[in-house]
Amino acid sequence: MKKPITEVFGIQAPVTITVDVRDNAKHAMIPRSNPDYVFRREILSDILAWMKGAAGADPLYVVGPTGSGKSSIVTQIASRLNIPLYVVSCHERMEMPELFGRFVVRNGTMEWVDGPFIQGLKDPASAWILLDEADTLDPGTFVGLNAVNEGRTIMIPETGETIDPLRFGARIIFAGNTAGNGDATGLYQATKRQNLASMGRFMMLEVGYADPAEENQALEKAVPEVPSPIRQKMVEVANKVRDLFISGEIEVTFCTRTLIRWAQLATFYKAKPGVNPIVYALDRALGFRAEVQSRQALHELVQRIIA
Repeated sequence: MKKPITEVFGIQAPVTITVDVRDNAKHAMIPRSNPDYVFRREILSDILAWMKGAAGADPLYVVGPTGSGKSSIVTQIASRLNIPLYVVSCHERMEMPELFGRFVVRNGTMEWVDGPFIQGLKDPASAWILLDEADTLDPGTFVGLNAVNEGRTIMIPETGETIDPLRFGARIIFAGNTAGNGDATGLYQATKRQNLASMGRFMMLEVGYADPAEENQALEKAVPEVPSPIRQKMVEVANKVRDLFISGEIEVTFCTRTLIRWAQLATFYKAKPGVNPIVYALDRALGFRAEVQSRQALHELVQRIIA
């Protein structure tokens, strides 16, 4: 059914602008909705345009720094539109059988089990398939997906089954910290330079960190108990930490989820005697993942901006 986009995604838009929300709300692969999630208008617009065929049937490649919300925006759009989402967590040793399927022993006999990629293609509910951290794949495995990314029929060698990736209208999304060009910064050591021809098959979307106003809005929705001046300063700290991370001066960074966790913990620990709840919560939200010197830098930022 069609619903106003402002109702579905909570953004300001004329009520005449609508989006299709599917009726299959009970499908097991529809992701859980986060009611506090704040959608970024431009990114949402680009993904909806891709969904409506702005780039034909081409897959989508979402690129951006760690913690920028690449996978979460895909997940939350799918959730609000009741679209089944099959998520594949990629890694550098992943091979085609892990994606397409393999034989397993069940009750003493060999039985074929489809992998998550094939399950998504064969879902009659027109699923989305998200390959998260796709730039960690070995280039040979990445190339092995070229035919599917082009919408060409493939055959599973082990079973002889033919798969038409366009039959049920499945859509494919890759997400990575790099755009397939490898990592020159040293921040994403598991990523690999991908085949140029493979990367030419995608519509590209770059996702950066949310701007302060959007992130402040997300924080207000999630933790309304935090006073507005403190919220704004917490967002400022998060952005300073991101700057340090991008410049290579610190090895940890904030995503919006970590920022919200920090605010939640600070609220919880505000009555704890003998501690600064902001600093105490920061360590438990992020700081204890950092090296000692980096943790000290985090504390100094908080003391300078919030205290």
